[in-house]
Amino acid sequence: MMLSTVTTRAAARMGVKLFTRPVVSPIRLTDSFQVHYSGNAGSAVAQNTFPATVRGTQEKWIKRFESEAIPEPETSIVNIIAHVLELSGPSEVGNHQNSSLNDAQMAKIEELCECRLARMPIQYIIREWDFRDLTLKMIPPVFIPRPETEELVELILQQMENQEETLFLEIGCGTGAISLSLLKHAPKASAIAIDQSRIACELTRENAESVGLMDRLRIFKHKLVDDLPQELHTQMFDMIVSNPPYVPSILIPTLDPEVKIYEDLRALDGGNDGLTVIKAILRIAGKHLNKDGVLWLEVDSSHPPVIEEFLTKHGDLMGLRFVASYKDLFQKERFVEIVKL
Repeated sequence: MMLSTVTTRAAARMGVKLFTRPVVSPIRLTDSFQVHYSGNAGSAVAQNTFPATVRGTQEKWIKRFESEAIPEPETSIVNIIAHVLELSGPSEVGNHQNSSLNDAQMAKIEELCECRLARMPIQYIIREWDFRDLTLKMIPPVFIPRPETEELVELILQQMENQEETLFLEIGCGTGAISLSLLKHAPKASAIAIDQSRIACELTRENAESVGLMDRLRIFKHKLVDDLPQELHTQMFDMIVSNPPYVPSILIPTLDPEVKIYEDLRALDGGNDGLTVIKAILRIAGKHLNKDGVLWLEVDSSHPPVIEEFLTKHGDLMGLRFVASYKDLFQKERFVEIVKL
């Protein structure tokens, strides 16, 4: 759950195929004009005739974003242009530098760039984002999956027996990115996903249906406190996975505007020490994991030693053992593996 909203790594894989709303009375923006003669000979008026190009529009908005200190200005405009032109991804924009943009395209780019100037995350602006090999719908304020979480999925898949029947639980499903990516690559697995947000549950369902995985997924709206929903009180799992809220409450006001203004802070706020939800998940894992079942967590880089110490003291009582922690792409301890005794 790293807090960088956009990375070039994620953007390089992004694919967008969204419909745009019709634009009424767009303002024509152009890179240049030429003299156009009309009426009496010798009279001339300056008239816009050369349509704007992708290159000119891209350069214009990079400068504008830079002047207003918008993070990752080039990534932002390239993703917006790719979306408006319905290209296969932002890497394709380079092949269209000399292409002309019509009035409707220019007006749409202007509209979306104004959203970025307001610090809206690019994922919410274009309403889609790639997670591994899935293109998922994104809507505010549902938590945006970060590239680091893709590494968590990769770690899990490396250790899963993909051809074995497995039932796993995701706590805090958000867009459904983790569950859906695991289900896609583990064809005999099935999953239950819970989230306290109704919007997140609905979005997970919509994404599951769009990628054809709804038949192996059940979704419950539930706020995690001491246990799972009543329907799952006796349910056991082979694996539990979560990217839970882990930011200490006192740090929430210091987060980037993209995060603290637009994303659901309930998906971020981990209480006084950032461990409130994590400890609740540990209690649930102790109750609901099968023997030798595994709990995977994505946590703050300061948490692995704290979790290990906590389980050294209380793990026997909970039936849990700390196995290992793993570094993310920024070389920070980010992922924790815990096993049920």
